[in-house]
Parts: sequence; structure tokens; C-alpha cells
Amino acid sequence: MAAEFDETVFDDDFVRGAAFTEPSAEERIRRPDRREQRRIRRAARRALRAGAVRPPRRGRREPSHRRAVLQLIGAVVVLFAISFALWWYNSAPREPEPVRPIVPTVPEQPAPHPTQEAPGEAPGSPVMPEIPEV
Repeated sequence: MAAEFDETVFDDDFVRGAAFTEPSAEERIRRPDRREQRRIRRAARRALRAGAVRPPRRGRREPSHRRAVLQLIGAVVVLFAISFALWWYNSAPREPEPVRPIVPTVPEQPAPHPTQEAPGEAPGSPVMPEIPEV
């Protein structure tokens, strides 16, 4: 049932019963004493037995410096492994296909032209070497 604009949503008894005081900053910073800690633990155990999933954590810790460094090193190693795998995949094959070796060949030379013999000599006669004069 919707309230009219001039009607108050909560009556005076409700407002008086709902009044509370907010804890001061000093009280909020202070750790609970042993009795309060025991009471909180008991309440958490009861909630677990009743079927609650998990007790809420009191504070969220920052990861330690060592853990952050290890995560950074791990990320660098993973990126290096990926880049190495891509390089290996895109490189030339290790054993190329067999190819006949290229051997230098000597071109065939035509037969030498027959020399003309001097006139007056018979073919097939022995030629005397010239002896130089001293």
C-alpha cells in the first residue's frame, strides 16, 4: 500500500526503537579482545554447521613481494615460450628436400681444325725440329 506524500513512512515508535550510535574511529580501529574473538569464532562455527558456505574473511592481505616477483617471472617465461614456439613453427624446415648437387661441367669443345701442311712435304713424314744457331 503506497503512502501518501504527507504521511510519514515510519511511525514515532519505530524511529525511537531504531536509534543507534555509530562506533567512533578509535573503536573501529581497535582489534576485538579475546572474548569478542571467541564469540566471533563460535558464531562462524555455528554458521558452518548450519550450512553457510564459508565464514567471511576479516581482511584481504596484499600478496607478498616474493609472490609478485614469481608471478612476473612466470609471465615472462610463458611469453618467451610462446614467442619461441611461433619462431620455430615459422622457420624453414630442418631437413630440406633432397636436391641433386650442382657440379660444374666443362662445355664440350669442338674438334681442333686440321692444320695445313707445308707444301712439298708428304703427309705423314716426320718433321725435324729446327735447331737454333749459336
